[in-house]
Amino acid sequence: MSVSSQSNTVSPSVSADGLPVDDSWRKNLGRSKISLASPRLESWWSGLLPENCPGYEQGKLHSLIIPNLETCSRREVLDYFDNTWTINELLFSSLIGEESFYRPPYHNLRHPLVFYYVHPAVLYVNKLRLAGLLNAPVNAYFESLFEIGVDEMSWDDMSKNTIEWPSVDDCRAYRGQVYALIRAIIENHDGLSDGHAAVDQKHPLWALFMGFEHERIHIETSSVLMRELPVHLLKTPEQWPDMAPSVDVGGKEGDRQVPAFPPEAGLDYPENQFVDVAACTVNLGKPLNWPTFGWDNEYGERSTVVGAFSAARFLVSNGEYWQFVNDKGYADADNWTALGWRWRSFRNVQWPTFWHYCGQAGSQQYRLRTCFENVPMPWSWPVVVNYHEAQAYCRWRSKKDGINLHLVTEAEHQAMRIAGAFDGADLNNLVAPRPFNINLRYGSESPVDANSELFPDLFGNVWQWCEDFFNPLAGFEVHKLYDDFSTPCFDGEHQMIVGGSFISSGDEATAWARFHFRPHFFQHAGIRLVSRG
Repeated sequence: MSVSSQSNTVSPSVSADGLPVDDSWRKNLGRSKISLASPRLESWWSGLLPENCPGYEQGKLHSLIIPNLETCSRREVLDYFDNTWTINELLFSSLIGEESFYRPPYHNLRHPLVFYYVHPAVLYVNKLRLAGLLNAPVNAYFESLFEIGVDEMSWDDMSKNTIEWPSVDDCRAYRGQVYALIRAIIENHDGLSDGHAAVDQKHPLWALFMGFEHERIHIETSSVLMRELPVHLLKTPEQWPDMAPSVDVGGKEGDRQVPAFPPEAGLDYPENQFVDVAACTVNLGKPLNWPTFGWDNEYGERSTVVGAFSAARFLVSNGEYWQFVNDKGYADADNWTALGWRWRSFRNVQWPTFWHYCGQAGSQQYRLRTCFENVPMPWSWPVVVNYHEAQAYCRWRSKKDGINLHLVTEAEHQAMRIAGAFDGADLNNLVAPRPFNINLRYGSESPVDANSELFPDLFGNVWQWCEDFFNPLAGFEVHKLYDDFSTPCFDGEHQMIVGGSFISSGDEATAWARFHFRPHFFQHAGIRLVSRG
């Protein structure tokens, strides 16, 4: 879609399942003067332009790796901040017109994207004030309105988005004010002088690095919300990393016009296989003196004996998952947990959310919705589903194959790292020598067999849903600057995800990351199967 001027086109307000939604959000339209066309004018950027930003190479902006807090120079910290800030603004430059900022997601369970455009800047201010690095609000109203996000309690917990939000112009101006303040702290704080002491959890500058990593989390979660918007409201930014190369049609490289249908194992997607993993003892927990920022749930320790098991070499691909869809797996209640079946029935789901049905009725042909566009179905890419769908697939495969299959656990994922020779401190900074699709190497998922590791995609590509509920490690302590980051989610209602995705960066791209979501929530997350004898 070519967009040369700002569009205020208003789409019918009907959810993906055909239910009417509250139109009160439309009162926010018509107030913004800044151009929301693509590509953005210079007036859009409150920090550096992408082409002037660290991480910009050959026309594309990629993520820098997380800084070492013992050795980082002032320049390195400033570069990491600019990279974080500009990647986020580049992501939001995909939104075309005001509607894309104010329209709630189809499920109506989260705030509209205008909230997530401002929220990371607000957290910087609020945490820097707690740490004593700022002594006054920037905008007290903004720092209240945009402070707290939504952790919806259930898939049918329909909170109505009736707020009158500030204009995009005012939001952009606020981000500009915050950018200048943060830059001044980095350029002048003695804690970043040559030969500085390590920035640890007690250091005031810990709040600064907390802001960086919080914004990077929201780069990922915002990208999922964009993936859920109507496609005409977005355009891929010119400087966004390219989608991964793929083989879509009968093994023919580069033809992305008419993907093969039905997909054929071994041709359109790889035949999966199970690899034995020996029994071992795994140790979880990030050392307190590890020289990178970490969230509170990463610290502590746990030693677990993991019995021998077999794990699927590849993540479940779209092609593999199509067999479940084709077998009417969504229509058979026996494949689903009771809660999963309630969710499926409520949403009337018949295939993955990011698959878009195309072709004549009954043809069962699909395109894939990426963050910004619909593309011919890449059958070799990992399927993106929620936890309920992942569990249903496990049950169906177990019956089909006659073996007891499960989702991976956090400890088993750690055992797979040991088997794949990825256990240890070298995993702190996942960089180019390891062929993982992480840190925005690409702007999309990639084929599940894109590299020759024993277990491809242990890190990156898509997160892997775990059987574990989100849980604290022994010795867990709440950090005083963010006392409700983890503890509200130790509730038996949040499933762990491990490994990161293509858009995970910073702390999320390290071996220490521990994250979670409610089972009905969509992230760039998929399935790794295991069999336990």
